[in-house]
Amino acid sequence: MPTHASDRQLEQRFASLDVARTIALFGIIVLNYHGYLNFQSTSSTTAPSIFEKWWHPFEGALANPFPVGFVMVAGMGVALLLQDVARANAHHDVSKIARAHTEARWRLARRGLFLFTLGYGIEWIWAGTILPYYGAYFVVASIIATWSARKLTALAVISTLAAAVIQWWRLEQSFDGNLTTWLSPSTPNTPRDLMIRLFVDYTHPLFPWLAFFIAGILLGRNYHDIVKIRRKLLTAAVATAAFAYITNAIVNSLVRNDADNGISSALVWRHLVSTQPFDRSVLYVLASLGVVVAVFLIITILCEKFHDSLGVRVAQTTGQLTLTIYLAHIFIYNFVVTQGGLVQPTGLDTAMTMSIVVFVAAVIWANWWSPLFGRGPAERLYRRFGG
Repeated sequence: MPTHASDRQLEQRFASLDVARTIALFGIIVLNYHGYLNFQSTSSTTAPSIFEKWWHPFEGALANPFPVGFVMVAGMGVALLLQDVARANAHHDVSKIARAHTEARWRLARRGLFLFTLGYGIEWIWAGTILPYYGAYFVVASIIATWSARKLTALAVISTLAAAVIQWWRLEQSFDGNLTTWLSPSTPNTPRDLMIRLFVDYTHPLFPWLAFFIAGILLGRNYHDIVKIRRKLLTAAVATAAFAYITNAIVNSLVRNDADNGISSALVWRHLVSTQPFDRSVLYVLASLGVVVAVFLIITILCEKFHDSLGVRVAQTTGQLTLTIYLAHIFIYNFVVTQGGLVQPTGLDTAMTMSIVVFVAAVIWANWWSPLFGRGPAERLYRRFGG
């Protein structure tokens, strides 16, 4: 097992990943607090401002990039882990490299099992948590992490198309009165319902979220050459996002202006070109990947330019303790809001204020804890179980 010092040295080499985790974590905290405070009762406003529209936890423009970014960075971490294993065993023969890769895959499987089990428990007090899905991604990674780029791309396409086809089929069935509620189990109490949740339903299912994870693996494999390909990759990412959003706008405009279109036909077209998370269309995946990849590339530029700045160092340290902070923000909410009733829902203002207070406190704690103790409490337990 690597020492704390070697871990910190490795993470310092990839400051952009930790900074990206920190930024994604802040967005996730805001979305979670906003969703839990203001969208579980009649307190949500009927005339939202532009900022409330952006931060809408289910349909807003900012509802998707933060969790997608978190998943993509996780995929990058998987690729970099395997590259590190390969470099460490470069002087050995092929059989020893193969055994090292096998051990790395088992490590990913153990980490995935830990996160899944932890997340399954957290789900009962924090519905919608990403942790069980996160665990599932790592378990899948233990199988596919050494696949060729072509096979990984094919799997990402299959994941994307499977999600789109399932959602389209459910919409078509709804027109005939079949609401396919069996594909949206209220609780994962049976093996079947658990598999449905993991693969096709709820907040972050493998179809299509596995595509974001695989994109991270592919990007991580090329991380050391990112300076060489960054301009082309940034152009491609912006073009992909622009294509998705422009296509969505054009089709929606045509549907609105076509009086001959029936309601069912209009709904189908809007669904097919939707960029909303829960519609899970192909354009949704393309838009999400375009935005998140572009933002990550900008983060790499900033981390290179300001690598010695206080802001980057603070964000980097915070990004190494995101599991502990993520769990903490759940228990803080339950203690302050659910149990104590100290915060009442008034809209985005309250959610944002609480999020900023909790996040700033987390940043201060992380930068006090890390120099003294290394990994956070949850990270230490995670590595002890998963290696």
